[in-house]
Amino acid sequence: MRDIILPRDFEVEELGSGCAYLIEGPGGRLACGAPRRAASPYCAHHHSLCYIACGSSAEARRMREVETLASAVGGRRARRGAVPSEHFLERLEQAIRDFS
Repeated sequence: MRDIILPRDFEVEELGSGCAYLIEGPGGRLACGAPRRAASPYCAHHHSLCYIACGSSAEARRMREVETLASAVGGRRARRGAVPSEHFLERLEQAIRDFS
């Protein structure tokens, strides 16, 4: 994940050399602006929120969450446009409880 996704009305020149993390404020969205971490568009704090280190326990936990949700929705066999069944909703609630 290396690309920065900005709103259409956001000017790249506004970023300068500061952190590109967008914060919702009373005047709209503003970039954080703190000094960037080396080789990152974000400051150290926002980089830690946006990236998961390969091989870390956080990555393993996130992959378990994704796999659990994929199995709850039927994986590749899911039907498009189908209304969720009661059984599916129960499985989804259980999956969410497991990670809460």
